[in-house]
Amino acid sequence: MDFYAHVYTLSEDKLIAEIEKLNKQLFKLNPSSPMYNQLLNMIDTARNAHAEMIYASRFKNQEDKIIEIGTIEEHIVTPDYSKQELLLAIVEQYTNKEKE
Repeated sequence: MDFYAHVYTLSEDKLIAEIEKLNKQLFKLNPSSPMYNQLLNMIDTARNAHAEMIYASRFKNQEDKIIEIGTIEEHIVTPDYSKQELLLAIVEQYTNKEKE
């Protein structure tokens, strides 16, 4: 089992203990050692797993809430224009554009 899968199967207490163990090992290493970066990545993976565990437990029992903000009423008015009124409105629209 790789480290990622191992870390995500641990309980919270064991995960915190794993992070502490990795930190102790990190402090013993020389920063120029290639193992130093590998341990940093392992600690980062363990911390991410812990953060996800905390977020999951925090939001586990929360319910989605719907906020009632009011109602909307729709009122449609369709005027009944005669053909003559429509023709006059179109002609007036085009003749007024020349003045602008």
